[in-house]
Amino acid sequence: MMLLCIRNLSVTFDTLRGPFRAIEGIDLDLYEGETLAIVGESGCGKSVLGHAIMRLLDDIATVDGSVKYKGQEVYSMEKSELLNLRGKSISLVPQSPSTSFNPVLKVGEQIKEIIEKDRIDKGPAAKKRAIDFLAKAGFSDPLSIYNSYPHQLSGGMCERALIAMAVSVEPELIIADEPTKGLDALSRKSLLAMLHEMAQGASMIMITHDLKAAATCRRVTVMYSGEIVEEGRTSNLLNSPKHFYTQGLLEAQPSRAMLPIKGRHTLLSHNDIGCRFRERCDAADEMCKNHPVLRRRDVMEWVRCHHA
Repeated sequence: MMLLCIRNLSVTFDTLRGPFRAIEGIDLDLYEGETLAIVGESGCGKSVLGHAIMRLLDDIATVDGSVKYKGQEVYSMEKSELLNLRGKSISLVPQSPSTSFNPVLKVGEQIKEIIEKDRIDKGPAAKKRAIDFLAKAGFSDPLSIYNSYPHQLSGGMCERALIAMAVSVEPELIIADEPTKGLDALSRKSLLAMLHEMAQGASMIMITHDLKAAATCRRVTVMYSGEIVEEGRTSNLLNSPKHFYTQGLLEAQPSRAMLPIKGRHTLLSHNDIGCRFRERCDAADEMCKNHPVLRRRDVMEWVRCHHA
């Protein structure tokens, strides 16, 4: 069953230099129980997309297009409906674990508050549930973590506590924004295993620049300069990428040739009328001055490239 349906989604920010379109023309579907990774360099619009899904940008951005959750338009919801959507239906694991908790409240009390807000449990029962989920997140002494302030925990510990908070209300969809950021290889592997185990039964969108993290999801969407450039089943996309940008990302991995993509991504490329990757692409020609459409190549496989 379709859980999330996004059509022609664009987000524009008003800046001192004029309007800036962070994402443009995003079409994306997510089914119940499915895990999807959204990958790309910093600044490509991954996190903006994640926040737009939950309608967390409406005070600072202009949003066009459609985001439907279980058939209901998110951008037509009343405030009360929106508050019910966030948390129990869709939970966000934010990108900056060390600054995402309120610094003056204990970690456990903040998890307990979320549980009580979503009417899962109250009082002592909510506290017990918070401690239980901290234990599921891999803490050997969850009561100690419950009674700790955020500054007393490392970045990795805060990340696990945030995941415990997100899944404690048993949401239908989890949006995890850069869950492995700043972690070493061993901690990353452990956290990913824990995240997938705790999220069993839910759908998940994992926003990441880490291709090894993306490899743990069923499907991968690649973004560049505010738009989707390739999408497909994980095994196919990572083993046989069609877009030159995806190929470059893979070749830049330490486990591969570790060859950087030439040039650099700039926000100016978001306004390019042609292929936004052409200045960095060895295969670019005159045709690439025209904007390529995202076209279907196979079942569940899409690519935005004149030469793919």
